[in-house]
Amino acid sequence: MPGRYNKKIAETNWIIYVLALAFAVYWFSNLFLWHPWSYDTRLGMTLMLTVSPIVWSYVFYLAIRSYPRADLTRAITIVTPIFIVLATAMDFIFFGVIRQAMEELYHPTTLYGYGFLLVWPSIIALVFRKAITRSKSITGIKTIVLTLGFGLLCLLLLTLIIVFDASS
Repeated sequence: MPGRYNKKIAETNWIIYVLALAFAVYWFSNLFLWHPWSYDTRLGMTLMLTVSPIVWSYVFYLAIRSYPRADLTRAITIVTPIFIVLATAMDFIFFGVIRQAMEELYHPTTLYGYGFLLVWPSIIALVFRKAITRSKSITGIKTIVLTLGFGLLCLLLLTLIIVFDASS
C-alpha cells in the first residue's frame, strides 16, 4: 500500500507541476513577445512562429520527462489538454481583462497556437523519446513553487507594463 500511495503523490505533484509549467510558459511567452508585437505586428508574429516554439518545446520536454510513469503516451494525453485549456483561459484573461482587447483574441496566430499545443507534445515525445527516457525526473514541491513563482512574476511584469503603457 505505501508504494501505491507514493505513486499517487508523485502523479498528483506532476499534474500540479504541469499546470504550473503551462501557466509559466504562457506568461513568459507573452512577456517576451509583448514589446516586439506592440512595436510591429509582423515582428511579433515572426518571433511567435520562430522563437516561441523553442521555448514551448523545452517546457513540453520538461513536462513529459517528469511524468512519474514510463508510459509517454499517457503523459501526452494528460499534458496536451492541460496546456490547451489553460492557454484558452489565460488568453481570455490576457486579451479580455488585462488588455481589454477581445477583438484581437481570435487572430489567426491564436488559432495556430492552439493547433501547435495540440500536436507539438506528441512530436516532442516522438523525437526525444530516448532523451526523455534517459533523463526521467521526479518533481518536488520546490520545483513546483519556483515554476509557479516564475509564472506569477511574468504575469505581474506584463500586467504592469501594459497598464503603465496604456496610462501614458
